[in-house]
Amino acid sequence: MSQYKLFAFLCAFSVFSIAYGESPIPERIEQIMHQPKYQHANWGILVKDTVTEEVLYEKNSNLIFLPGSTTKLFSTAALIEAYGDDYRFKTPVYAIGSLKDGVLRGNLVIVGQGDLTFGGRQEIGGDEIAFTNMDHIYADALPGALLTPQDPLNALNDLARQVKEKGIIRIDGNVLIDDRLFETTELRGMMVSPLLINENLIDVVIQSTDVGKSAHVSWRPQVAGYKLVNECVTVSKAEPLDISLSTDDKGKTLRITGKIPEGSPEIVRTFSVTDPKAFARDAFIQALRAQGIVITARTPANLPPQSTYASMQPIAVWTSPPLYEYTKLILKVSHNIGANLCPLLLAVKKGERTFDAGLRELGKFTMDDVKISADSFVFRDGAGGDENRLTPQAELMLLDYVRRWPKQQFERYYNGLPILGVNGSIADFGQGSPAEGKVYAKTGTGIAFNPAAGQFFLTTMALTGFIKDKKKHLLEFMVVVNNGNMPDINDIFAIFDDECQMTIEFYNQSE
Repeated sequence: MSQYKLFAFLCAFSVFSIAYGESPIPERIEQIMHQPKYQHANWGILVKDTVTEEVLYEKNSNLIFLPGSTTKLFSTAALIEAYGDDYRFKTPVYAIGSLKDGVLRGNLVIVGQGDLTFGGRQEIGGDEIAFTNMDHIYADALPGALLTPQDPLNALNDLARQVKEKGIIRIDGNVLIDDRLFETTELRGMMVSPLLINENLIDVVIQSTDVGKSAHVSWRPQVAGYKLVNECVTVSKAEPLDISLSTDDKGKTLRITGKIPEGSPEIVRTFSVTDPKAFARDAFIQALRAQGIVITARTPANLPPQSTYASMQPIAVWTSPPLYEYTKLILKVSHNIGANLCPLLLAVKKGERTFDAGLRELGKFTMDDVKISADSFVFRDGAGGDENRLTPQAELMLLDYVRRWPKQQFERYYNGLPILGVNGSIADFGQGSPAEGKVYAKTGTGIAFNPAAGQFFLTTMALTGFIKDKKKHLLEFMVVVNNGNMPDINDIFAIFDDECQMTIEFYNQSE
């Protein structure tokens, strides 16, 4: 991602519909708000005790702010309402044709079901989806991305194994990908499709070697037909990191150029898959061949009518973990691809296939179920782009709404939030403070580059969620600031810390 592009991984919030008046803000929080970097900024604050229903602190809570990734609180909640938090995606493989003596005379079809991770973050047979505090989807925008250790091709390899166990040793036909569940959509430069392999990303890990020598580069998932050209060189420690990624027109030749200083920690970068359907097909054929299955015909073939599957039994099925594991991933790491998958899955639930149809369903959930007025929010995506808008009061209305869910459902959603000083996007903040482990909140960050001034600026920083206070009460809160000064990209971490310090002060004040 270029420095001229916006990126956001923001936090979520909710509100309740009662009369508000500004409440005194603790002195320590006023000091944070009045730092020079916020002299042109706008702040919104709302803190509520869910036991007494008392508004503890309030500032500008009825005004519209950029919520950033706190939008994800809405998109994931709507998805849970539509599907249930224990829903599992079941991706089937069908044999279309005749099967005799181990030979399928026809086509093998895998039907995408919108499984976000599709086995790429879990062990075979396991139900837990792994994550790191800085996810690979942010590798091109922020330093410190880490890969989960699991094989991104786990599901395809398991499906190929199941096909082999059904006795198929040869396919006289084609291997097809049925991606008709919803329209494949490009959002934030990443492809959201019904069949996602490694979330439609190719990961590259770059390590320095000796000065003047090629850097060491590894990549995954390695799929037949794709290749990586390494033109990255190790330079002296005094030189800056400068790495560029590019592809050919077909997206199959990946090229990495530039330089990495000697002794640098390993660098993760990603290529976005440009044709998810072709990528998934190539990867599935590779998995089948690894099982010793011969594929003799590669001629074009048409997909069967979708109604065909209703009368058939699949020969292989990949079953996902429960949906709450997916919402946990989306919330913990602010997963943009997953959050933008939510509206598409909402559309599917209503028999639609487009992203716009899904946004309408998200709007219905927000207005009809949560009872938020149409003038209190704008959703242009499900992840938290800078065109989205929310009031702090609207954010707390959502938090109130999910608290009324059945106990287990709410606890799964609550525990899916990042935890101050422990995990997710606020793992590195508040460690050793009295509030460590007691703040469960979604972050939201928007940053832009001002080419006229040659520096960055903050569009938004938001933090929304819950605090377990000293009285064992659960507080709901949102803190958000729009339009802050941060000339350098690394200034963002101090702004993150400012808002986390505010949550610590809310905890400290809860005598």
